[in-house]
Amino acid sequence: MTGRIRLARDTTVEDCQALLGIEPLLVDVDAPLLDVVRSAARQPATRLIGVVDHGRIVGVVPVTRVAESVVARVAPEALLIDVADNESAVSFSRSFEDRTAGEIMLPPAVATLRETLGQAFRVMHERRLGGLYVVDDEGRPIGYLDLLELAVVYATALTKMADRATGEPGAGGAASDPMA
Repeated sequence: MTGRIRLARDTTVEDCQALLGIEPLLVDVDAPLLDVVRSAARQPATRLIGVVDHGRIVGVVPVTRVAESVVARVAPEALLIDVADNESAVSFSRSFEDRTAGEIMLPPAVATLRETLGQAFRVMHERRLGGLYVVDDEGRPIGYLDLLELAVVYATALTKMADRATGEPGAGGAASDPMA
C-alpha cells in the first residue's frame, strides 16, 4: 500500500479535525432565509451550513443554495437559465416559496470521529458538497470538515512524504509548505 493510499485510509476524522480552522455554521431548522444569509456572511469560509433541530443535524445547505433562494426573489431571470424541463421548472417555482432553512436543506452530510478522511472525501465527492459536519454518536455537531482545507492538509502531507523519500526539502513540489 502506498503512503498516499495509507494517508487517506488510516487518518481518522478525529486525527485531522484539530488541524482544520473553519468553525461549524449552524442554524435552526426554522431559521428564516434572510437570517441564514446573514449568518453565512459573518462566516464566509464555511461552505456548508448545518441545519439543526433540538441540537442534532437534520440537514445541510450549501451557501450557493441559500444565495440562489434569495436571488430568485430579487432577480429570478438570473436563474431561469437552469430551467430546462418540467422538473426544474417546478423546483424553480418552489424557490419563491422557500422561507426557512428547513425548506431548502438537503439530507445531512456527516462523518463520525472514527471514520477516515477517505470516507469523508467520498461523501463530499458523491454529494458534490464543499464540506460536511462531524457528529457525535447522538448526531450532535461537534466539528466541520471543509473540502478545500482538507485538500491543503493532504497536499502538505504528500509534500512531506515526497521530501522524506528523496531526502531533499521541497522535492515534493514547488513549495514544501502549501500553507506558507
